[in-house]
Amino acid sequence: MSYDAIIIGAGLGGCAAAAALAGGGKKVIVLERMDRVGGRCSSQEREGFKLDMGSHFVVGCEHGAFEEGCRRVGREGVVKWHHVNNMVLKVENSALAFNMEKITVQTEGSDPIKINVAEGMQEMMSLMPRELMTMGLSMMGQMMPMVSAMIAPIAEQFDEVSIKQFMDQYLDWRKMRDILELVQFAAFGTPSWMTATSEMIRTVLGAMEYYKPGINPLELIGYPKGGLISIPQTMCEGIQEKGGEVRLNSNVRKVIIEGGRATGVELEDGEILKASLVISNAGIKETVAELVGEEHFDAEYTETIRKLVPGVSAFCLRAALDTKISDIDGGFGIAKGGLEDYYHKVWDEYLIPDCPPPIMYSIPSNMDPSLAPEGKQLVIAIGALMYESKEEFSKMEPLAMDAVEHVLPGFKDHIMWHDFLNPNTYITFGEYLAPAIGIAQCIGQIGNKRPSSMSPVPGLFYVGGEAGKNISGIATDMCTKVGLACADYILQNVLVTT
Repeated sequence: MSYDAIIIGAGLGGCAAAAALAGGGKKVIVLERMDRVGGRCSSQEREGFKLDMGSHFVVGCEHGAFEEGCRRVGREGVVKWHHVNNMVLKVENSALAFNMEKITVQTEGSDPIKINVAEGMQEMMSLMPRELMTMGLSMMGQMMPMVSAMIAPIAEQFDEVSIKQFMDQYLDWRKMRDILELVQFAAFGTPSWMTATSEMIRTVLGAMEYYKPGINPLELIGYPKGGLISIPQTMCEGIQEKGGEVRLNSNVRKVIIEGGRATGVELEDGEILKASLVISNAGIKETVAELVGEEHFDAEYTETIRKLVPGVSAFCLRAALDTKISDIDGGFGIAKGGLEDYYHKVWDEYLIPDCPPPIMYSIPSNMDPSLAPEGKQLVIAIGALMYESKEEFSKMEPLAMDAVEHVLPGFKDHIMWHDFLNPNTYITFGEYLAPAIGIAQCIGQIGNKRPSSMSPVPGLFYVGGEAGKNISGIATDMCTKVGLACADYILQNVLVTT
């Protein structure tokens, strides 16, 4: 059977590309080797709990790239969102809690300081004529694309300046440096001495472009109800409604190259599928070396792909609790300061430090109660753990438990069961580096230096976190944008309808 496009992998990049093509009237098939869609943005069932493959808060929600992917196949508004508004950042013995209404700062040995943001905003707005406020918000929303375009050339000047270099000039407060170190590491998968300052600038601007007049800016960060899998699942349902196919448990053995161009794929069972083009969401290194074969690329390109620096790998601690111990959505935790030294040990020395790791964590069942049985609670935490660690991964598990206990006191006392996914565990799920970003958004691999979605082999394209020139963002958001951009290029330049 012949198709306009074969998409290898149902990660967010593959789903978004397939959705845009199917919505554009093209005949597509998505081939996923796992028994569920989503890749690193997926979920699975266990004893009444729905467990994500990582801990994610996503950018854009119903105003961003995810919704655009769903809209392309007529599924806009299907994914429902919990907007994150109740988080805690705990650094050693100090904590910052914030939500839509107030900010609470608690430091060791002092009374909490409470700032009522809602009341302050209401008072400010009461002093300003309503027409002026409406006009100001409207202008802000309309000007964001223009502001981004103006700042883009400025951001490029920081392509070779690391976040560490930038912080060293202006920031001498250790706790704040640790906070920035953790947040940027969670966002980009690289330590501050590798992450480009320009990538942070472009990512913030990209998120701000989702803002439109009349919406609450806090609606731009959230969690999909039904678990992370609801995003790719909704796109795939739309793809099928548009006449496309989505096949699970379908492992691609190789991409067929005929006459120097990609013309289809061969599955593990020997089935041959033909297409005008092939889009791989299987990872750029894996696609070049394994699915296609390096003999089909010139030596310089092959060497460039080989040298791409991957994002950090990670552990994921998932725990089912017998009762509800917290009302927050999640947050970040640093039990012991000095994150620059910590990440040097993990990233450069491939060691596991003897202290609780810095973590990002979420409580999905607070954001969507259907993800856990009534009266129970689900906690998910992730942190850095290199897949080539010189020490046994098992060393990290009790340390990760201590890290969660630090941010959620009483956590250990209420665990019904838990699992600890290390990089080797993720291999069994078919995700070699999950839940890490495919290639690191580091100096030399961002902006115009990111690999192009269009490969040197005609008819072969890449999507996901490993490709897409001049596309920035945070993990899931970036992958979705790459898929949409690649499909739009194909619709306008390759599969042109006359």
